[in-house]
Amino acid sequence: MDKASSQQAFVQLIARHQKLIHSLCSLYYPLPEDRKDLFQEIVLQLWKSYPSFSYQSKESTWLYRVAINTVFLRIRREKVRPRSEPLSDDALRIPEQEPDDATQELYRAIAQLADVDKALIMLYLEEHSQEEMAGMLGLSRTNISTKLNRIKNRLSQLLKTERV
Repeated sequence: MDKASSQQAFVQLIARHQKLIHSLCSLYYPLPEDRKDLFQEIVLQLWKSYPSFSYQSKESTWLYRVAINTVFLRIRREKVRPRSEPLSDDALRIPEQEPDDATQELYRAIAQLADVDKALIMLYLEEHSQEEMAGMLGLSRTNISTKLNRIKNRLSQLLKTERV
């Protein structure tokens, strides 16, 4: 079976049995977001195992087995790593602080840097050590030191030209 017809057959299989999958999702997860996530996870696992389906059993039997194993695996993972509770709306209301003019000027200059340089200077401004920066960015400590000096010089030039 070629790739296109295999995909089409799989989509038809899911369409025929989506009620079974949705029922399993609803049975184990009451929240709609969780059910959607589980449905996607089940379909992904079905797709991964679809090439090995040999039609020795009914497709609904095979599909149910893969789906229920996916559900149980997810439940086991959640027991090992407990789910976090969603933040309340009050917790999400963090007042935004307006940066002063000098900080805005610095941010405009930083915006002109290359992506890695932006990340590096932000870590520097947050007072991370060079070793921490090297670990986070996958660079050597010497490379971090060299890049920081070049970035500082570049920012100095950008800030001078902005003030002129």
